[in-house]
Amino acid sequence: MAAASLGVALLVVLAAYAYAVATGPAVVGGIVAAVALVGIAGTGLLYAWRAVTGASSE
Repeated sequence: MAAASLGVALLVVLAAYAYAVATGPAVVGGIVAAVALVGIAGTGLLYAWRAVTGASSE
């Protein structure tokens, strides 16, 4: 449940970035922040998805 709510929060933030870009001039800092947000979230997902000690190697 916590992962779903974090995913929804991430989508809301990205939607806010998309709205800001669509309604005003695109600022490099905003685009960099959106890319960094996706990168950080992706890194967290990959970290959570890793094989843990004792897991089968299938």
